[in-house]
Amino acid sequence: MKLRERQIRRRRAPRPEAALSATSVVGWQAPIVPYLFSGPAVLAISVVLAFPVLYAVYQSLFAVSPLSDEAPFVGLANYTRLFAAPEFWSALGRTGVFVAGCIVLGIVLAVIFGFALNRVVSGLRFVRGLAILPYIVSSVAAALMFRTLFNSDFGLPNRALELIGLEGLPWFSTPGLAMLVVIVAQVWTDLPLALLFVLGGLQTIDESYIDAAKVDGATGLKAARYISLPLIAPQLILATVFLSYKSLTSLGTVLALTGGGPGTATQLLTLEMVRVGFNEYDMGTALAIVVIIFALNAALTLLYLRLQRRFGVE
Repeated sequence: MKLRERQIRRRRAPRPEAALSATSVVGWQAPIVPYLFSGPAVLAISVVLAFPVLYAVYQSLFAVSPLSDEAPFVGLANYTRLFAAPEFWSALGRTGVFVAGCIVLGIVLAVIFGFALNRVVSGLRFVRGLAILPYIVSSVAAALMFRTLFNSDFGLPNRALELIGLEGLPWFSTPGLAMLVVIVAQVWTDLPLALLFVLGGLQTIDESYIDAAKVDGATGLKAARYISLPLIAPQLILATVFLSYKSLTSLGTVLALTGGGPGTATQLLTLEMVRVGFNEYDMGTALAIVVIIFALNAALTLLYLRLQRRFGVE
């Protein structure tokens, strides 16, 4: 009877050649199936995102003006005129300061708040939900709020300085202070998503690493510096890319908060684009600025990815 059962099992068992053939067929099909399903969506998104950029590049080669129906082809003349203008280089320098300030301040605050929220007990997890509220506030509303907050007469920082016997600061009439306020306002609106990147990375860290470090005598700060931060490096790169993109394309916050003032102290590339396009009615040159902003975004993103690979971050 046992011999009969063994013969039946041998007949039902698949042959090694058949199993290998089936595996090879599945292995050939598996890499293709995800692309077949996601291909249409990727193609549609690519067309939607690429068309405005390509159209802006195309229009920047013409002398486009809302005052004229004609738009003669001028080639790279818009870019040549733009690079010859000192206003452009001044705006580019101020934009560099603005972007660097937003990235540094944003990453530092995202890491600090991320570690703090990661230790929030289960009964207070609603605090994590509150952390994203600034992101849903419009940039114009946030700018008006900060304009009131830093008012020279009744703003909270000046009131605090007066309480300790110091004079209030002219926040919006001093170039350096105005740039600082603009950076703080921009970081306030963009911080929640960067914070979510960092918090999500911290949530994926295995607690055994931290426990092992504590057993070896590492303090909380050393464990955060040598274990947690290296492990969330990919999330920090994503947060940096996000903050870089948002600050480089910022318009509503700066326009509503300072309008580029005092003088041209906060006149960024985006405001220079508005000035050239809507004050001088030179839409061709304004579109050239749009293309340059897009190129700067792409270059910075590639730089961050390059640094990511250089430091061995997967």
